[in-house]
Amino acid sequence: MSAIFCIYLFDSYRSVDRSLIKECTDLMSHRGPDASGYYVDSNVGLGHRRLSIIDLACGNQPMTNEDGQIVIVFDGEIYNYREIRRSLSSKGHIFRTDSDAEVIVHAYEELGTECVHQFNGMFAFVLWDKRTKKLWVVRDRLGIKPLYYYQDTEVFICGSEIKSILKTGLIKSELNENVLDAYFSVGYVPGPETMFKRIKKTLPGHFLLVDGIDVTDHEYWDFADVHPLEVSFSEAMEQVNGLLVDSVHKQLMSDVPLGCLLSGGLDSSVIASIVSEAVGETLNVFTLSYRKGFSEEEYAKIVAQKLSCKHHVFYLEAKKFFLSLQTLVQYAEEPIVEPAAIALYHVAKLAREHAIVLLSGEGSEELFAGANLHRVMLSINKAQVFIPWFVLSNLRVISQQLPKYKYRKYVDWLSSPLASRFQGTSSYLTPTLKKQIYSADFLAGKTHYLEEQFSMLFNKVKHRTPLFKMLYVNTKTWLVDDLLLKAEKMTMAASVELRFPFLDYRLVEMASRLPDAYKIKNGTGKFILKKIAERLLPSEIVYRKKMGFPVPTEDWFKGELLADIKEIVAELKKEPWFNSMALDDLMSRHEAGIEDHSKILMTLLVFEEWRRQYV
Repeated sequence: MSAIFCIYLFDSYRSVDRSLIKECTDLMSHRGPDASGYYVDSNVGLGHRRLSIIDLACGNQPMTNEDGQIVIVFDGEIYNYREIRRSLSSKGHIFRTDSDAEVIVHAYEELGTECVHQFNGMFAFVLWDKRTKKLWVVRDRLGIKPLYYYQDTEVFICGSEIKSILKTGLIKSELNENVLDAYFSVGYVPGPETMFKRIKKTLPGHFLLVDGIDVTDHEYWDFADVHPLEVSFSEAMEQVNGLLVDSVHKQLMSDVPLGCLLSGGLDSSVIASIVSEAVGETLNVFTLSYRKGFSEEEYAKIVAQKLSCKHHVFYLEAKKFFLSLQTLVQYAEEPIVEPAAIALYHVAKLAREHAIVLLSGEGSEELFAGANLHRVMLSINKAQVFIPWFVLSNLRVISQQLPKYKYRKYVDWLSSPLASRFQGTSSYLTPTLKKQIYSADFLAGKTHYLEEQFSMLFNKVKHRTPLFKMLYVNTKTWLVDDLLLKAEKMTMAASVELRFPFLDYRLVEMASRLPDAYKIKNGTGKFILKKIAERLLPSEIVYRKKMGFPVPTEDWFKGELLADIKEIVAELKKEPWFNSMALDDLMSRHEAGIEDHSKILMTLLVFEEWRRQYV
């Protein structure tokens, strides 16, 4: 795990300032506290900060081939790099280190950009080819590793963090108002845009080629067109289990201590169980808990005891949560409405005393249809068949008279086709709610960026089943731009590497080929995973409701943090985006316990903190 940075000046007669490369790269020292390195070749500059995981003595970067003509800065892990290395060695390639970064360099020498198809891992890297004067900028298939970029007529800049790009002074930090509606609607900004004007994300499964002044985007992986698999349920179980176990084993490669995050839910418990059996020694596991209200600690304790793990628990208090908002926005950089991100940061800090690498359970939701929302959407599809069209077309008129916001949202869903109503697991604001919460001017002038992004993704899978469509779209949006952004950046803020065995691309492809009935059966989501888990875990863990790392924001926002919330909402009422009376109503209904509006309140809290720090 590392931080990478690059400046490419289109004018080859200009030179990059080495001190600027160092300054921008070192801004990300939390991502790489162990070593640093910089490279300048006239109009190209590369920077690297290293968190040492593999080949502790010899893996420093930037790294080159034998004659120095190919240079790379790399963030992440290639889990199959030793297999690729053996193949390349048999063809005459000579290696100086045991690092995966050097394997990428030699694979590129052998195959050019086609070598990316060989890599199984999480990665972002920039490779400079002095021979062709081309820059190759690559992000992994699922978008686990962040990679941002900016370009104008004179320069291309990219890096692991937005702050490093802003530090160059070549671009101002400005609010991207084109994505405000997207953020308020779903709680994050779907790629390729960010909340920063003119700064973009390299999309998952894509790479950029920078050749002179030309910057071209290439998609090298997708799973929209995988062929359905005809296989019995028992055979499917064995194949999924085999791939998951192999993924875990591959991701155990490390020259530093490792452990597992353990919420006590199905996903993290399955991973911890496989890891515990594989390592053959006492495993450190880490859990978040609360001294008041709901906690999953008791379930995590059951799993830890069954696996004979050493169990570490962190307790998060309301005031510490609020004060940590600044930390969330500082390290996430993009505003994300993820209360669990704050919890994860503190758990990672606790874990850093015992382990530098952690394995986690993120991703199974998108593979095996674990979210209740998937089942709700499928039920709406069925209901729409029996409701006359003239009733559906008039539902939104009725919805504005309903007493609760959530009822209005459900009516909006009922009157819309799947491609219009499904905007991922975190969707909150529907058209009726926007008419009430947004100011008239903002509503009339807002862009359709959100709708365009989701429409484009739905069109790629328009011939697939409704469930496939939802899982595909969720993987391309909420998973990468919310869940993984939270997980990767908040653990790296604590100088901890987080790995995701469920997101091995082979397992993603396999799961997407399975029949829907293997994922949802008799109203039970993740059906096939739960059947696999029955071999590993007690039924009270396998079949209990998923919670993740829950944060009791509903209670906190009505109690200890109410005064802080009101102060921030009062500030936002002055802005041109909202109907101030609607915000007052929303706030009072939450305070009175009539409705839980903690999601939109958290959205406003994070946005205001983001503005304070960056705009």
